[in-house]
Amino acid sequence: MKIIRLNHSISDAQRAELLFAGHLLIYTQSQSMLELIEFTKELLTNTLGNLDPVNAQEVLEKEDFLAATCQAQTDFRQSKKARQLFFNVLAECGVDLASCYYDHFPLRVVPFATQHSGAHRAAIGHHRDTWGSNIHCQQNWWAPIFSLEETRTIAFYPGYWQKPVANTTSTWCFEEYLAKRNEGQSERSINYSSAPSVTDKVDEKNAIKVLLQPGDVLNFSSAHLHASVPNTSQATRYSVEMRTISTGNLYAKHQAPNVDNKGKKPMYSWYKNIITNKQLSES
Repeated sequence: MKIIRLNHSISDAQRAELLFAGHLLIYTQSQSMLELIEFTKELLTNTLGNLDPVNAQEVLEKEDFLAATCQAQTDFRQSKKARQLFFNVLAECGVDLASCYYDHFPLRVVPFATQHSGAHRAAIGHHRDTWGSNIHCQQNWWAPIFSLEETRTIAFYPGYWQKPVANTTSTWCFEEYLAKRNEGQSERSINYSSAPSVTDKVDEKNAIKVLLQPGDVLNFSSAHLHASVPNTSQATRYSVEMRTISTGNLYAKHQAPNVDNKGKKPMYSWYKNIITNKQLSES
């Protein structure tokens, strides 16, 4: 696995060749990403009562912090401007938006320590994003809002690119997850995993903790085993992410290897076209 830094756009075909061979791409200093960062910082500052977002959890009680970040995440998820800015990021990277489908665009919050964690404000454990969608040409895009360090970033496990790890893909059910989520409160914890997860210990010794600057955008195959680094810094981590599918890759079956996913149903219904908003179909 190579980490390839790019200061220019590449075509969908070039991108697919690199990603489905297991490489990571970092597009450096996207102008639209810098605009999205400023938008997100303003949103966070407003919902956190003008506190510094990376240090707000030191000031706020847990419930107040969870409520404020919950509101920020909801506002971000519903923002057309935020989505459009990230679509602009994809275009800057060379993505053909007309043939590109996306699922959602969340703002992730990973508090330091554990006392302020809750639902979507927590580190995400080891997983492959293809475990949930069962679409192996899927790509991930990830970018920080504030600066990173090795104790506050994302980790990859290249030793598992072609090596299976035991997981719950054979039993996890999206419909059951939805039912449990609908029983609970928005943005709060529920007693069913939001995606399939590992059931065996992952070897951490060769983990690669990726560092990029605010304004940079990380792009990787969704088949990569990855996880949030447990935040042992003194700053809350904020990041944005999107998963995309190019119909060129989908229909040509140009994709990453499936080494351990036992899920059967491709979740085409999760994806909408960036330009037309039309739902993705199998053909």
